[in-house]
Order: sequence, then C-alpha cells, then structure tokens
Amino acid sequence: MNIWKRASVALKDGTSLIAADDLLKAAVVKATNHDEYCIDPENALFIYRHVRATPASLKPLISAISSRVTRTRSWVVALKGLMLMHGFFLSKTTAAESIGRLPFDLSAFGREGNSRTSSSSSRSGGFNLFVRAYFAFLDRRSILFHDGNRHRYDEESSVMIRLVIIRKMQVIIDSLVRIKPIGESVRIPVINEAMENVISEILEIYGWICRRIAEVLPNVNSKSGKRQADVALKIVAKSMTQGEELVKYFVFCRDLGVANAQEIPNFVRIPVDDVIHLHEIVWTDKEEEQGGEEETDEGENGEERAKCVEEGEEEMERELIPVIDDLIKLDDDEAMEDDEPPTAPPVVDVPDLISL
Repeated sequence: MNIWKRASVALKDGTSLIAADDLLKAAVVKATNHDEYCIDPENALFIYRHVRATPASLKPLISAISSRVTRTRSWVVALKGLMLMHGFFLSKTTAAESIGRLPFDLSAFGREGNSRTSSSSSRSGGFNLFVRAYFAFLDRRSILFHDGNRHRYDEESSVMIRLVIIRKMQVIIDSLVRIKPIGESVRIPVINEAMENVISEILEIYGWICRRIAEVLPNVNSKSGKRQADVALKIVAKSMTQGEELVKYFVFCRDLGVANAQEIPNFVRIPVDDVIHLHEIVWTDKEEEQGGEEETDEGENGEERAKCVEEGEEEMERELIPVIDDLIKLDDDEAMEDDEPPTAPPVVDVPDLISL
C-alpha cells in the first residue's frame, strides 16, 4: 500500500477512534479498519473475550458494529464488520445465539442507487458482491441459531423436527458456497481471511449434517408416513449433489491459497439402499391412497386405523408449528441468485465419496 493510501486509511479510522467513547467501541473501530491488507486479530480477540466474560456487553457491541457497517461505503469496513459478527459464532460465544436476524442490512451493499454505493463502483463491484453474499449467509445462520433453534435437535425431538432442522442446515451450506471472490479480490488478505472463516463453517456444519442424517434415516419407515419420507428424500437428494459441489468449492479455495482448504475431505454420499427404501415408502403410500379412493366399503378396523393416522398427523402438525414458524423465513430467498454471478470454479473429477 502506498504512503498516500495509508495516510487516507489512518485519517478515516482516526476520526472514528476520536469519536469512540469507550474501549469496546474503539476496539470495534480498530477491528474493522479500512486497511484491506491488514488484519487486526488482537482487538477482535479482546472483544470475544470480553463478551464471554460479560455477556451483557454483547448488545452494545452489536449496536456499535451495526452503526459502523451501516454508515460506511467501504467494502473493507463492511466485510470486517461481518467477519467480526461471524467470529461470535466461530468462537462458540453462547450469548450470540440471542442475536437472531442481524440488526443491519447489507443485502444491497454497493448496488447502484444504494446510499452506501462506493464512488469507485467499477473497481469495487466484485468486493461488493462478496460482501452481499457473506451477509446473506450470516443473516441466515444467525436466524437459524437464534436461541438454540438448531439445538432443538436431540433424542427427544420428533423425527420430523430433526428432518426439518437438517434441511435448514443444508440451506446454510448452499449460502456458504455462494461466497466466492472474483477478479482482483482473490488475492486480497482480508478476502483470504474471510474465506478461511467460510471453510471452517462448512467443515463444522456439513459434519453436523452427516452425523444427523446417519442418526435419523433409520427412524424413517413405513409407519412414520409419507410426509417424513418426502422430507427425508429432499435431504438425501440435496446431500448427493451438495457433496459434489463442496468438492469443487474446496478445489477452488485450495487454488486461491486458502490455508484450511488445502486438504479436501471425503464428503459423504447416502447409500443407494437407503434412497431406494425412501422411494418405496413414498410410492407405497401413494398407491395405498389411490387404492383407498377406489374402495367403496371399508371395514370398521380400516376406519379406526384411518382415524388414528389422521389424529397422529394433526398432532405432528401442532408439534411442528413453532419450529417451522421459527425457521420458515430461511426459505424466502433460497432459490434467489445474485445479479452478478461469480465466475465458476474449475471443473474437477469428483473423488470416491465414503458411505455412511
């Protein structure tokens, strides 16, 4: 960085430091400085340690970060603010589960007509896209982990609740692999640091998904019904494609020099027998439903069974309502693609994937 640029960075951050009225706000400014070639882990670690020791300090800290990223037109400050927020989750800060939807919106950062559009938009286009993708992921993740929604998955949860949460975690993986640097952004230190965060998150969440799939699939059977089998099939189908996408994504990151992407994991593939079994459940139930419509005279036992099934489904629906209400917003823009798609990662041969 030339001397004039360093002077400009120092001036911008210096003004904010003067306005900071306590150590925590000053630490936020330093951790989200304008220098794209310099990472400041010391102040970030100071913030995380402080929140773990004093959970009540999280709220004013979030407010300070929100104020910082909302007012800035710098992609560097916006990205460092997101990384600082992400660090609360990566560092296992329990208080972070109370955040919920992020208190700021960077979904339109850098777009033409947006109040935070940079004056050098032609140069910043790739960086702004990166910021928007990172924000989209982090907002979804924060919603899902709000007050322990993910941790409702336990042995006492119904099979359907566990399936719903697994599916939502797969959506988080989808939002992670959309975070890709393009153009000149690929060699910037702060971008590389952000990509290390992304890889760490993928490894943790995908590993969680694989373990939970192995636990829950054996509990999906003909007695559990078509609804559960349908959701399980969606999870299986996504898992089979997502593993291949992740291999390509890791190769892309490895070629960029992302430190924790140098070794490509063996991403899991669901055994074919399990897929066939789920298909059989779904189609058997469909055939039974069609056959039931053709029946004109059912015995008393058949009526009782139908009534029991109906009551069971109603009870399941009531049980699922609070969970689905908490998680449904994650699907709002699941299929939405950005206006500026990043360049595709290199095409590679997918290695053999291990079975569950």
